[in-house]
Amino acid sequence: MLDLVIKGLQTINELLIAGIAITAFSLLLYALTFNLQDRVARSFAFILVCMVIVSAGEAIASVTDAASEIEFWLRFEWLGIIFLPPAYFHFSDALLETTGRPSRGRRWRMVKVVYVFSGLFLLGLAGGWLVGSLVLNQGPAPYLERTYLTWVFALYYVGVVGWGWVNIWRAYQRTVTSTSRRRMRYLLLGALAPALGSYPFLLFGPGTASAHPLLFWVAAVVSICWYRYCWF
Repeated sequence: MLDLVIKGLQTINELLIAGIAITAFSLLLYALTFNLQDRVARSFAFILVCMVIVSAGEAIASVTDAASEIEFWLRFEWLGIIFLPPAYFHFSDALLETTGRPSRGRRWRMVKVVYVFSGLFLLGLAGGWLVGSLVLNQGPAPYLERTYLTWVFALYYVGVVGWGWVNIWRAYQRTVTSTSRRRMRYLLLGALAPALGSYPFLLFGPGTASAHPLLFWVAAVVSICWYRYCWF
């Protein structure tokens, strides 16, 4: 009975991920109709690109049987994960600027710096230093082994995303009309969804996930539902 429940949750998880990939791609096409000269629209579109890459890679890897193909799509997923922090920070800076708080050059320089750092992590992914080889049978789902550089990236990911969230909070505090504050409050609460929903936390807890597969799949489904609710 437990195996059937776990299998059902796994299937639901796969369907939700595929739905997010399709919806994110559709929303990206819609966002491209905006004026991409606007920093908010441009940075938001880049977040959607990252989300499409992550969800598409995860969705295809979950229905593929060949080990080489699973590894390829899990590594492809990391392209979006690597560039999500600078895209998120870029979006938060642009949003804060719209409330009348321009960066005066300092925040914009930091946006460029985090993009450069993500470019370096991309080189680490290409060289096989950011994540290791594929692990198929030691967890509830296939995953890539962590390396010493994975821990460095995790700190970078948390730091940049956290800084971006603080910028969104500052933008919320600067809004004055009730309508703007309500919209900004929704954005503030939902802003962490793509950051938390996109990161492969199985890298850091495969043993616990293997010991409690039901808990793992329940948490996975709940987090994806929250992710989808907040952004779609």
